[in-house]
Amino acid sequence: MMTQVSAAGAERTDGQALALADSARLRRYREYLAFYEGRQWERARPGRTSLVVNYARTIVDKGVSFLMGQGVGFAVEGAAAAEALLYAVYDANDLDAVDLACATNAAVLGDGVYKVFWDAAQARIRVVSVDPCGFFARWRADDLAALQRVDLVYTLPAAEAAALGGASSPIAPPTSGEERGSTQRATLRRLPPTVATATTPVEVVETWTADTLCLTVGGTVWREGPNPYGVIPFVHVPNLPAPNSVWGRSDLADVIPLNRELNERLSDQADVIRFHADPPVVFTGVESHDAVRVGPGTVWDLPPGADVKLLEWRGAAPAVREHLELVLRALYETAETPRSAFGDNGRQLSGVALETELRPLIQKTLRKRVVWTAALRRRARLIFQIAERVGLLPEGTARALRPRVIWPPLLPQDLAREVANNVALVSAGLRSHRTAMNLLGVEAPERELAQVRADRAALVAQPPREPAPAMRAASGREGER
Repeated sequence: MMTQVSAAGAERTDGQALALADSARLRRYREYLAFYEGRQWERARPGRTSLVVNYARTIVDKGVSFLMGQGVGFAVEGAAAAEALLYAVYDANDLDAVDLACATNAAVLGDGVYKVFWDAAQARIRVVSVDPCGFFARWRADDLAALQRVDLVYTLPAAEAAALGGASSPIAPPTSGEERGSTQRATLRRLPPTVATATTPVEVVETWTADTLCLTVGGTVWREGPNPYGVIPFVHVPNLPAPNSVWGRSDLADVIPLNRELNERLSDQADVIRFHADPPVVFTGVESHDAVRVGPGTVWDLPPGADVKLLEWRGAAPAVREHLELVLRALYETAETPRSAFGDNGRQLSGVALETELRPLIQKTLRKRVVWTAALRRRARLIFQIAERVGLLPEGTARALRPRVIWPPLLPQDLAREVANNVALVSAGLRSHRTAMNLLGVEAPERELAQVRADRAALVAQPPREPAPAMRAASGREGER
């Protein structure tokens, strides 16, 4: 990669060139993020109220909580060691928090991105949520699920960027397994002094294909060679994918105009209330009113011929309340987040009735789960492939593993009834212990079953205890009676 020159003659970095080519998507991201953070007024209103009632953030956060708030579980059929590896990576990376961050990115921007890599400095597999603003991807034209190339752009202090090409590089496995199965080795170059000693953050571009990896720091190609993993280590999660598009659709796409209307109407109502509470004053026949104050308890001493009028509201008041109710109803329906999701149902509801009221949000979450299930399976397979590369799994086993994602119930369930149903099916031989434990949300059924068997074996092997003297005496007295 080399620095490009624009038509005006100014140098353009690789990251800037990528951003320019994908400017429409990045502009959309910026608009959605600004709205989510509360910057919702398109223009200033001097002298007017500008309220921000941030339903956009509330709707996104509620949707993310429904999707990821309880975490997810995993199962790998017939591979207890691989399943244990998944949970070890999950715990080591605090993936419940990483999943929440990635799901928030997807809901706000429309896209979430995971990166899975081996951190040689910490000697462990890392899983991180990547900022989609620096993620530039290319897919196969005939298979939009197959990544062909990924460019990841970010900035780092010069000292941290210099560590990327060293022996403890966090983007590649150890040297011993770096080019396993390849006759090529990566080419490492020295950074120019201007980059190595830079006082401002330098631009880093990672360019990945299935076969190659190129690392560019400050416009200089530093590392170039074979892909150490043999696979592109990114998982893209589109939020509710748009038709015939690889990029996702933000939850805010239809919420923004309604939220803006709500902000404007509530601000107008606040201005009307302010007008009534402190109406404007018109002075006639007064040359200077700088010293004339307005407010409760004010005494005016006016010259002869002066006239004072208070501007009061005249005519019928607008039907603001009815309009606000219509806007809120449209907002709830468009966002598929009913009023009940905000705790406003005003009555006690049974589980079935609550599920009926929340049905739009449940359906929306179930649609998202379809996309996220596929993405989390791809992430698990990436973990297995990288684990095999670095020797954490036997060679040749990663492709045969079939990870499964276990989602918790969306609404509170009658656990006692579920347990009774599963016990009956297991006793009748119509369901396995493992399947029943998966359905009941046990995260590691194999480990739990092994512990159950160990506990049973320990109880069988344990000799019967002699009753305590007091208990024997009490038993004797009971027999005499």
